[in-house]
Amino acid sequence: MVGSLRKRDRAREHLLGLVESRVVGQPIPSERQLSAELEISRPTLRAVVDDLVRDGWLVREHGRGMFVGSPKVAQQISGTHGATYPTAPGTWTSRVLSHGTIQAGTLIGSRLRVTPNTAVLRIARQRFVNGDPICLETIHVLQEIVPEFDVRVIEQNSFYALLEERYGVIPTDAEQTHGAAAADATESALLGLALEAPILLLERITRDQHGRRFEFTRAAYRGDRYQIRTHLTLSTPPSNSPNADSDA
Repeated sequence: MVGSLRKRDRAREHLLGLVESRVVGQPIPSERQLSAELEISRPTLRAVVDDLVRDGWLVREHGRGMFVGSPKVAQQISGTHGATYPTAPGTWTSRVLSHGTIQAGTLIGSRLRVTPNTAVLRIARQRFVNGDPICLETIHVLQEIVPEFDVRVIEQNSFYALLEERYGVIPTDAEQTHGAAAADATESALLGLALEAPILLLERITRDQHGRRFEFTRAAYRGDRYQIRTHLTLSTPPSNSPNADSDA
């Protein structure tokens, strides 16, 4: 199961790298060619392609092949400074599925603005709220800022709190995108969902107190158990307004 998760992540990174190196409408290699090149099964590759088609990154045309598409429009939502994602009730714990040092590659390198051969610590973990599975999360963090990182510690503690306390890395702001998708076999099994049940996909790029991009994370949340709530300040009412505290 964990091996399948790693293969899916590797295939997704490779395909997104192809997308980023081409223009909209340009073809990409066939599933058969990609399957042989990446040494993964056709069903595993097809599941990744299906995700990218749903997200708009790829377009599949019957009898013609696959082409670079136009990704969905991302809506920017402003959050509160200093908030650690996710801010949700309950007791959050984790189970590390896999971890290791990899090269950033095209996709992660572009997200973190580092060269493709930069060392990155990759942690795949299953997250729980009050003992129930809620999320699958893959964290990529620059290896140079977390030497001798003990991944077991984050199973019971906040990842960001650990970065600040042990390494002096203070997360200050992040860019986050969200999208809807259907759970594949791995996600449904680890999250306790039916196959193709709705999930919420999240991608986040986080910067530290020096403005450096140090983390790229991709996560899949259960659609039936998780929602995002955002407080938006639309204007600042006059302090002497009698309706300053009333709802619109």
